[in-house]
Amino acid sequence: MTQTIQGLSEIANRYDGFIIDLFGVIHNGVQLYPDTISTLQNLKDKNKAVCFLSNSPRRAESARGQCISMGLPEELTPPAMTSGEATYAALSDFVENYGPHCWFLGNTIVKELKAGLGTDLADGPEKADFILNAIPGTGPTHKAELIENLKIAAARKTPMICANPDLVVHVGEHLYECAGTFAKIYEEMGGPVTYFGKPHLPVYERAHDLIGNLPKEKICAIGDSFHTDIAGAQAFGIDSIFNLAGIHREELGLDPATKSVDSKALQDLIARQTHMPTYVMEGFTW
Repeated sequence: MTQTIQGLSEIANRYDGFIIDLFGVIHNGVQLYPDTISTLQNLKDKNKAVCFLSNSPRRAESARGQCISMGLPEELTPPAMTSGEATYAALSDFVENYGPHCWFLGNTIVKELKAGLGTDLADGPEKADFILNAIPGTGPTHKAELIENLKIAAARKTPMICANPDLVVHVGEHLYECAGTFAKIYEEMGGPVTYFGKPHLPVYERAHDLIGNLPKEKICAIGDSFHTDIAGAQAFGIDSIFNLAGIHREELGLDPATKSVDSKALQDLIARQTHMPTYVMEGFTW
């Protein structure tokens, strides 16, 4: 049975470490959530091991820097692992195996993924050796044009690297599609996709290293996506908290003033899932 909790203080004594998502838990892409600093401070005061684990297509230090730029004190900003970092580590193999010509889908922020790896940017799918899909979900995409180009690539069976398996993300009050949405579309077209990030286990293994390889029964993950956070935690064998204030908040009828949700909507949402969280919590609070 999934347990509803009001804050981490109710369960903190059960765990020695927490693996925490960024978008939808720590911040909304624009600013920190109101209780982020105090909650992280409480975890530090209780000597809990903490790391961030995000499907951001940024490299890990860049993702940490984004939090600091939003006002998170550096001493409360734990080590991080990102899907972007995992992608960066694997890119040299893709260049060696498929060639240097990369059709890059993303923006200037995440071009750091290909820095120094000897890749050439292809203008489109026609001459690409592989696709680097790092669409961060920070704004709308030219979806119709992109899908037409993906059809060309799929016909050529061009391999795609997905550097962000998330389907959607909130940036402020806007919900945007991420790389994972377009990777899924590409797979449905018959295109080959390799994913880096949650729910795939290698990033959890790295996060496990970052919190000192604690026993798995003493670790809890926190996120706002069943598809990535809850599924990944369950596959890795750790408990999880589903944050109601993330990407499902409109579906759940979350009232930002009272932090209350429609209980029937929550029951229906959980009933539709394959992967069950250990707890649900309305926001990242202590």
